[in-house]
Amino acid sequence: MSVLVNGGECGALIEAADWSATPLGPFVSWPVSLRTLTAMMVASRQPMFITWGPSRIVLYNDAYALLLGHKHPDAMGRPIAEVWSEIWSDLAPIVADAYAGLSIQMDDVSFVMERNGFPEETHFAFSYTPVREEDGSVAGFFCACTETTGRVGAETRLRESEAEVRGVLDGMGEGFLLLDRDFRVRRINAEGLRLDGRPSEAILGRHLLDVWPDAERMPTWPLYRRAMAERASAELTYRHTSTQQDIWIEVRVYPSGSGLSVFYRDISERRASEEALREREERLRLVMEGARDHVVFTMNPQGVITSWSAGAVEVLGWSVADALGRHGSMIFTQEDRAKGIDAGEISRAVETGRADAERWHQRSDGTRVFLAGSLHRLPPDLQGRSPGFLRIARDETQRRAQAEALTESEARFRNMADHAPVMMWVTIPDGSCIYLNRRWYEFTGQTEAEALGLGWTKATHPDDEGLAADTFLSANASHEPFRVEYRLRRADGTYRWAIDAATPRFGTEGEFLGYVGSVIDIDERREAEERLRQSEGRFQAIADSIDHMVWSTLPDGHHDYFNQRWYDYTGVPAGSTDGAGWNGLFHPDDQDKAWTVWRHSLETGEPYHIEYRLRHRSGQYRWVLGRAQPVRDTGGRIVRWFGTCTEIQDIVEARDVLARSRAELEREIAERIQERVRIWTLIPDLLMSGTLGGQFLSVNPAWSKMLGYDEATLLAMPFWQIIHPDFLDVSAGVVEAMRQGRTMRHQNQIRTAAGEYRWFDWVSAPVGDVFYAVARDITEEKAREAALAQTQDALRQSQKMEAVGQLTGGIAHDFNNLLTGISGSLELLQTRMAQGRLTELDRYINAAQGASRRAAALTHRLLAFSRRQTLDPKPTNVNALVSGMEELIRRTVGPAVTIEVVGAAGLWPALVDPNQLENALLNLCINARDAMPDGGRLTIETANKWLDGHAARERNLEPGQYLSLCVSDNGTGMTPEVIARAFDPFFTTKPLGEGTGLGLSMIYGFVRQSGGEVRIYSELGEGTTMCLYLPRHYGEASEVDEAGAFAAAPRAQRGETVLIVDDEPTVRMLVTEVLEELGYTAIEAADGASGLKVLQSNVRIDLLVTDVGLPGGMNGRQMADAARVARPDLKILFITGYAENAVVGNGHLEPGMQVLTKPFVMEALAGRIKDMIASG
Repeated sequence: MSVLVNGGECGALIEAADWSATPLGPFVSWPVSLRTLTAMMVASRQPMFITWGPSRIVLYNDAYALLLGHKHPDAMGRPIAEVWSEIWSDLAPIVADAYAGLSIQMDDVSFVMERNGFPEETHFAFSYTPVREEDGSVAGFFCACTETTGRVGAETRLRESEAEVRGVLDGMGEGFLLLDRDFRVRRINAEGLRLDGRPSEAILGRHLLDVWPDAERMPTWPLYRRAMAERASAELTYRHTSTQQDIWIEVRVYPSGSGLSVFYRDISERRASEEALREREERLRLVMEGARDHVVFTMNPQGVITSWSAGAVEVLGWSVADALGRHGSMIFTQEDRAKGIDAGEISRAVETGRADAERWHQRSDGTRVFLAGSLHRLPPDLQGRSPGFLRIARDETQRRAQAEALTESEARFRNMADHAPVMMWVTIPDGSCIYLNRRWYEFTGQTEAEALGLGWTKATHPDDEGLAADTFLSANASHEPFRVEYRLRRADGTYRWAIDAATPRFGTEGEFLGYVGSVIDIDERREAEERLRQSEGRFQAIADSIDHMVWSTLPDGHHDYFNQRWYDYTGVPAGSTDGAGWNGLFHPDDQDKAWTVWRHSLETGEPYHIEYRLRHRSGQYRWVLGRAQPVRDTGGRIVRWFGTCTEIQDIVEARDVLARSRAELEREIAERIQERVRIWTLIPDLLMSGTLGGQFLSVNPAWSKMLGYDEATLLAMPFWQIIHPDFLDVSAGVVEAMRQGRTMRHQNQIRTAAGEYRWFDWVSAPVGDVFYAVARDITEEKAREAALAQTQDALRQSQKMEAVGQLTGGIAHDFNNLLTGISGSLELLQTRMAQGRLTELDRYINAAQGASRRAAALTHRLLAFSRRQTLDPKPTNVNALVSGMEELIRRTVGPAVTIEVVGAAGLWPALVDPNQLENALLNLCINARDAMPDGGRLTIETANKWLDGHAARERNLEPGQYLSLCVSDNGTGMTPEVIARAFDPFFTTKPLGEGTGLGLSMIYGFVRQSGGEVRIYSELGEGTTMCLYLPRHYGEASEVDEAGAFAAAPRAQRGETVLIVDDEPTVRMLVTEVLEELGYTAIEAADGASGLKVLQSNVRIDLLVTDVGLPGGMNGRQMADAARVARPDLKILFITGYAENAVVGNGHLEPGMQVLTKPFVMEALAGRIKDMIASG
């Protein structure tokens, strides 16, 4: 019998589900509390659900399934965070509180759900009740909930309706009072205030008798009290007399909530007339029916119209007489009636009490009107019979027309925008772009899906994307116009400069609607601006490189530019002489004259030319020559003035000296010339002048003394001719830089007249098309540097040889130990066998085999150093490997070093030799420890890396998926020079005797053989990170049992023949004996030539077993290739003490070829032979 009796669809769903694969487990194993709650929940008609267990699995009943919409039935048994993912940010803290043991009760909580495929605002009232285990812990919670979306909407509409009623009341022509149960005035309408004459503040909130003290003596007071007590309506017409007035007042009192609604009016003039009655009925109708743009009518249960409001007459056109007695479907369009829309609304109203609708309806004249409203089922009368339906609808035709007009306007805008020559766009208030015109998509090549929202920023240059997005979002937040320039990607992938400008849009109420903007291609303008900037830059470079002060003004004489020479000369701050500030630097006696001449040039356009005294930065006034020329446009108008100031102090002084004494001047000139000649003649450095075209103009005597050339020879040759060929490009670059006005320093070699080359250090400065240069001979300095480098190389070579000596000594020591173990074990074995003592021979056999295996391991380490080892790659879980070594590493590095291991979750496996990886990790940790002599922190970290093309090139790898194993320390760090040489064999930074320089070299060889790369990240004083990048293995990591021995060697089945070629007789003897023991026919050969002779005969050979290194000029691979000419299907097993790639070389093993490295177990050899022969 079902345990979920009357459980409906959801009960059946829960019983039928296989819960064993879920966190809840099989249904029969559920806790009693969970099963009891589930049975109670599914039998209830109240929407309920249960959330259970750490995974927070959801179970629910049929009533709750209706609230889930299209999420049902997939929501059953899923975590609540997945069921309500769109509102999980709201639910998460509430669920956490429930799981913390708190009972939750919430009413009318608003959520935006997507339960029906689209976002919708909903409202719920619910409670979360924690359910505890026997130990008091919270196992889950039980929720009973009610959707209040309809009620909240109804309350909202009620408030709107109340607002409409207030508007109606204030528009009434009679007074209105709302009294609470204590007879306090809660509301008075505009007419009541008018009749009273006081403001509302003097009336509202006060007791009726306090507002109108005379009311207690009036007949209305007993009326109010009786109506309040009996909760019955009442009417009263009475005559009110006072010194001011004598009027008839009609009062109507209605119970309203716990108080009274009081309507009153002056009916003095209409008391005895029917007009007064009709007016009173009209006002009552206005109160009842509301606004004129509302359609209100009632229908009986059969849909026949029983009342018809004035608003219905005005909006729909049928008079009351025409409408009464007709079916309510008359207002529906013909097509809606054909679809049964009218009957469907009545059915929904019968089922749910209300049917909302917005649609086009039909007027009496056949035209259409858009109504938005609802059809309500009227409450039953005292006999329980339904009186029918009430339809209330509002005329939304104008709004609908406006919406359609807006749609049409938007269509026109889009049509205009799509044909505009510029790119245009529109956004909404949250910044999302909702429209881009056709020009945008043609220009950028983006699709709508790529561009809308903020996707348009992805079409900008990566360096400009942040600027474009930040500028727009900042302006969007402040609702301000903006302009921004950025590079925009064209459909062909090129980038062009564009300007993006927009202004905000605002609605009729001032609300922010978003932006309308445009994007214009300004690449050509930018290029023009850039050319202008370059031109101005060249002008400024030229102006700053010449010895004159250069200045420029606007047409009105406003100075806006001075070159650097002006500021250097005058010593004033940059910009301080702009405008008219320059005149203050003139000598007071020269200022008026300078201004007069300048104004004359400005007025006439004549060139400016004047001599005046200008204050030097030293404070002295010096004579300068000021000149300026106007620049005119094509129309002859002056657009700018350019001028120069040239110091002529020497000239003025020379004129003065000439005026005083020509002889004295000539003597001073002669002394200065002689001084310069002495400098030119005696200085040991090379001095020269020359043209930028490559010709000597002058050389000092040092050229002849130092290089052996006479002056005439030098002046007749281009200076390129004596420059060492290796430095011609450098010298050409120096000349090109001097063409741009730059003073240059460089080094090169110059050929002497004897044909030798000497090193010189040059300083060259241009002056127009001529340059002046001085050179210092640095040949001896270069020789000293070379000697120092040679000494350093010799020292490094010595260190390498010392390391090689340590390595070979260690190898000899290790091999001697191993050979001692092997030979000693064999001797004892021989002695015991001669004595007939055969009981404990296994000890010596195992000892000899163990020493052999250690010797093999030693050769593998040597091959690792040479980067030729044969690796044994396996799918490896690197996290598990690191975890297994953690204790060893802690003991190795000591207590002064803190170790942190950070293993990546979901780390990919690597196809790698785990033993070699362990050695590499231990080596890196030891290096890290040595870099932290005072202790520190060592971090071992793994991670998955997906390297794109750029990232892979940076790491010298192919693009793809890798995992990284990194060892970081906060030790001494490395310099860039040390990093560059860290993987060189024998390179070490440790003191002599403390390191061989082989560790990192062997790690590098192992990782590169494994298809990966090693990278160093280090800063001096900050620490070092060593990262091994290993290719991802696509498969599961597995544990490989390497310790298992061969159970029993397979025996030959069909007289198979094996040819054994090896130059070592012992190897041939052992292999032959083992194979013959197993039933194989064995043929021996000692070298490649004799082996090939057997292979070229007619002897049956099922398999060739050959060493690679053979004497006689033919190695094993060459012999095998030659044998396959006659025997193309010959199977070949190479046995070698070298690495596997000694056989493979740079190519690959051909089909039917395999490699077995020495030393090997004879059973392994026999097994390999059997497998190869059996493979056919």
